[in-house]
Amino acid sequence: MQTPSRGLSSGALPPALICTTALTCGVLAALALQIYLSRAGFDFAALWQNPFAASAGHLRTTGPWWAIAGLAFATGGAVAAALSRLPLPWRRFRGLRWAAGAVIVLLLAHIGHSAASAEPAGAGMNVAVGLAGLGIAALFAALGAYLAMRR
Repeated sequence: MQTPSRGLSSGALPPALICTTALTCGVLAALALQIYLSRAGFDFAALWQNPFAASAGHLRTTGPWWAIAGLAFATGGAVAAALSRLPLPWRRFRGLRWAAGAVIVLLLAHIGHSAASAEPAGAGMNVAVGLAGLGIAALFAALGAYLAMRR
């Protein structure tokens, strides 16, 4: 007697799994951007030195923060939209998934290689800035996932 094969079902993913995956992807993309921008010379802590000063320098330092929030929102929304709208299993997109995975790994390796240089003084401020970036990225990735899952 033959036992039936158990393949992947073509049902929808649970919403909690979609939100968690979108949140994780959004946060990781935003943190990679934060590492890249900090190595490119953008100072994330300059905005916190005097938050009530109205100068052009403060306006320049808000750009990277908005870039982090925007990338987290877009990535979280795109991942949630793809996971909630495309039915499983994705056998037709196998080559595309491998190519996208290879590009992501190479991009993260490049960012990690450039982040291997020595960190400037003020490690406590860098930790606070990193945690603030993580919080902003998580908030905006969750918002993007929520808006993408609402039909």
